[in-house]
Amino acid sequence: MKKKKKEYQDDDGRVIAPMNVEGMPWFNSKTPKTGLENSKSNSIPEKTGIKESIKLMFSIYKIVLPLSILAVAVMAGIIAIITYVWLK
Repeated sequence: MKKKKKEYQDDDGRVIAPMNVEGMPWFNSKTPKTGLENSKSNSIPEKTGIKESIKLMFSIYKIVLPLSILAVAVMAGIIAIITYVWLK
């Protein structure tokens, strides 16, 4: 009697991480490619204009500046506490 293959409702057949790696015992060179080699990541990136670059730069500053100010404040607080304890 043949076993029924499980069917999952959320399986659309795409390969997320191919396990067919050269050098492994289960490697099969005749398996079809996953299609990852044709993705847009290998193509030339789109050019961005000066306005988009400036917007990107300021959005990065909005994220990094508060974090760097917080880091400096924490370090200053630690130094203040250490010198207060040391001088007592």
